[in-house]
Amino acid sequence: MPNVLPEVYSLIAFMIVGALIAIEARDLLSTVISLSAAGCALSIIFLLLGAPDLAITQLVVEVICMVILIR
Repeated sequence: MPNVLPEVYSLIAFMIVGALIAIEARDLLSTVISLSAAGCALSIIFLLLGAPDLAITQLVVEVICMVILIR
């Protein structure tokens, strides 16, 4: 397995920033967008660590949840 630690750490930092923006956001749309960015980063982490099945599941569940939240 290649050394992917710097990429994973940067994506984890991106996820933390996205979660903090979601907590502090005032409207629903910006909260949903920042949560989807954090979920997308998580699926990329799954891909980097060699779990494509988890990445696909994360994307599908996230898309369904975000559509429900926006509706």
